[in-house]
This record gives sequence, structure tokens and C-alpha cells, in this order.
Amino acid sequence: MSLDLAKCGMCGKATVVPSGGREICAACREEEQQLYISARTLIRERVHGSLTIQDVAEILRVDERKISHLVKSGYFQLVKKSLQLPG
Repeated sequence: MSLDLAKCGMCGKATVVPSGGREICAACREEEQQLYISARTLIRERVHGSLTIQDVAEILRVDERKISHLVKSGYFQLVKKSLQLPG
């Protein structure tokens, strides 16, 4: 198995990941899961409203990069600049 040096999508620190693996450090994995659950709940509650990455970050009081990381990782989809759950 080959390893790559990557920048963690959550905290921005350098981390070693398997080639083609997810770019997240071990320290941020739990935070990623908790943030996903919080963001998913928020989006589901706003079924008829639309939320941008900036809206979700502001409401959850986190850095926009963390919400962008969730989108890049496939947890959410951007639809006309609004977030939506996949599927």
C-alpha cells in the first residue's frame, strides 16, 4: 500500500493517507462525523428552505472550510448554491 502526504480537509494540517484515500487526519474523524450529523439534521429541518455552505457554517458556528469538506467528501451536494442531502 502506497501512502501520500495530504492536507486534512477539516483542520488543514498535513497528514499521511493511503493513496486515493480520504484526506482527513485521525484527530478530525470524530469531529467530521459529529459535524455531519449536526448539518444533516439542520438541512432536514429546513426541507422547504435552502441553505448555503455559509448559512450552515454560521448556524453551526464552524469554519466554512469544514462544511466545504463535507461537500467535497460526498456527504452533501450543492444544488444551485444550496446544500442538499445526496440521493
